[in-house]
Amino acid sequence: MFEYGEWIMKDAEPIVGRQQVRDAISRIRIYEDGTPRTKHITSNIDINVDEDAGTAKSECYVTVFQQTDGFPLQPVFSGHYFFDFTRVDGAWRFTKREIRSGLVGDLSAHLKAPSEAVPNT
Repeated sequence: MFEYGEWIMKDAEPIVGRQQVRDAISRIRIYEDGTPRTKHITSNIDINVDEDAGTAKSECYVTVFQQTDGFPLQPVFSGHYFFDFTRVDGAWRFTKREIRSGLVGDLSAHLKAPSEAVPNT
């Protein structure tokens, strides 16, 4: 998804391209079932497309819930996503994803090193 785009979080260097995104998400714990045991709920989705320019912008709220065998179901993150897209040769691609955190909960079951907490914005 981010081969040509950047992933931005306040107080952090932009993450650019596929490999840097893979490196960043490698901090996330993966459990025996092959998942991080999370559900990302998005709401208030707004999409604005400029057909003539071949661009689009979108934003939404996000809340991430997590539950593991030793971690009761709870929200661990709530924030706001902003996306920019560009159409190239008829296909849409991400150019930017900005994550603004609002509330950050207990990430100890989510990140391999909880000290790598998501910066607040």
